[in-house]
Amino acid sequence: MAMIHSTTADAFTPTDIGDLVDLAVKAKAVAARTGTVFSTDKVKVVFPKWVSDPAVGWYNELDTIATTDGTTGEVPCIPTKTAGITRISNELAEDSTPAAADLIGAGLANKIALAIDAAYLGNTTAKGPDGLLSIDYSTIDTGAALANLDPFVAARYAAIAAGSELTSWIVSPATAEAISKLKVATGSNQSLLQFVEDGIVVAGLPVIVSNQIDAATKFWGIPEEHTMLVMRKGTEVRRFDAVHNDGIDVRAVARLGLAFLNESGIVRGYDAS
Repeated sequence: MAMIHSTTADAFTPTDIGDLVDLAVKAKAVAARTGTVFSTDKVKVVFPKWVSDPAVGWYNELDTIATTDGTTGEVPCIPTKTAGITRISNELAEDSTPAAADLIGAGLANKIALAIDAAYLGNTTAKGPDGLLSIDYSTIDTGAALANLDPFVAARYAAIAAGSELTSWIVSPATAEAISKLKVATGSNQSLLQFVEDGIVVAGLPVIVSNQIDAATKFWGIPEEHTMLVMRKGTEVRRFDAVHNDGIDVRAVARLGLAFLNESGIVRGYDAS
């Protein structure tokens, strides 16, 4: 398959598309919307981790104060590559209006964002980063169905106990619909939650909806400060002459990684039974 001039708006420059892809990925990807985006030009990033504080004690006058140390650790992250190629005609490539940049940039951004989130909300990804299901997260038993918002409240306090502050929830469309239909009391038609401009807020935190969350998970509670999406150098878009026809291949390459700086501060709500 290839894109041709008659079916596509006019053309673009690769640099413009690369910038568009990065902006769109940051706006669309659940990993970027719930975590912290960290940009680097290095092959590997190592995040420092403060594990425990030094000890203190009570002393009388002129007592010798004991020297104690804090405990530190680190979380390494090596961004890995996600890439794609689109073939277009030379007629399309030689024209010049921004519409094609928007079109192709949006398509590349969608694919890259989906690839990021599939890894982020999954377990392990071949040749890609390990996701939320692979870490030592805290858990909340929601039961088979969410009858109220108590599990979300419990999750906020579970994160605090583990040293994190949750900043958002990730739920599936089905869960989002279910909690949106909760009523203030049995027999009431008044909804427990109210829609705001960006969707719904549960236990004081915004809800992000993703259709890539696994079926067993009712929600993820994410602390932005301790969840990192590492983007290396930005998305690179290049074009090359096609060998067998009068066209060019547009190649997009993004190098991305995930790092979880306090695994137990991330909370998964699911039916433990």
